[in-house]
Amino acid sequence: MSKPSPVAAAALRAMSLEAIRGFECAARLLSFTAAADELCLTQSAISKQVKSLEDVLGTALFVRGGKGLSLTPQGREFYAAARAAVEGLAEACVRLLAAERSTVTVTTTPSFAALWLVPKLARFQVLAPDIDVRVDASEANANLEREGFDLGIRLCAVDGSEAPLLRERVMLMAAPEVAARIRTAADLLRTPLLVYHDPAGRFPWMSWTDWYPRLGLAHSPGQPCLYFSEYEHVLRAAAQGAGVAIGRTPLALPLLAQGRLRVVLPEHAADGIGYRFVVAPQAQARPAVARFRQWVEAELAAQVIGEPG
Repeated sequence: MSKPSPVAAAALRAMSLEAIRGFECAARLLSFTAAADELCLTQSAISKQVKSLEDVLGTALFVRGGKGLSLTPQGREFYAAARAAVEGLAEACVRLLAAERSTVTVTTTPSFAALWLVPKLARFQVLAPDIDVRVDASEANANLEREGFDLGIRLCAVDGSEAPLLRERVMLMAAPEVAARIRTAADLLRTPLLVYHDPAGRFPWMSWTDWYPRLGLAHSPGQPCLYFSEYEHVLRAAAQGAGVAIGRTPLALPLLAQGRLRVVLPEHAADGIGYRFVVAPQAQARPAVARFRQWVEAELAAQVIGEPG
């Protein structure tokens, strides 16, 4: 681009961006009134902005007459340049603002997403307003690199090979009015069971078939049961007083803290499955991913897994 002449440079210095925006809008709409409405200004302000440009350029930009507003030949030429400048600035703003924001994509189980992660995301937004979070909830272990995820929060066995992000505690839970009727393990036989339907047997610690022998009970075929394919629904039904559920913390901690659930027969609580972070290779050096991971770890550390918090 050639260097502007001294006269042109002086003219540019004398023009304000506000005046150019006002002219561009008035020329596009062919109305000072409509331009004022779009820019939240007065008609007089738009008229003054246009007049300031005409004074600098030494020529009329509009034909003002009783039949409405129209552009002079000089006005049409200046409008083309002003339009290109305004659009270019708007596009640059979009690019630069987008570059300042980061998106973290995380995949985890539906139960962890619905019951723990999603209710806490508002806290992360306050701490990191420049980071967007996209949550994918699935029981399947996604291929992070191929499917474009930054990190996963996944279930894992706690076998001593690595320290888990957290380890669940598993315990029986019910609404207060139901829990009040369960004083001994035998009282469970008179209480509807809320069952997480797991036909593949992936989560044996969530099975009443596993729990009853531990409690010294034999399951009665006549005992009423309600079956759910989503663990979130198990806890919601328990909070509504539908029966007794096998609760998992930290997933059930909000309902416990709200008093909608109570732990039943706490002496039978046991350790459950663990969780671990998996970070995609392409995301390991991203500051936004590190901030999100540190936040999750801090939120979990602030909770007592066996108690509401």
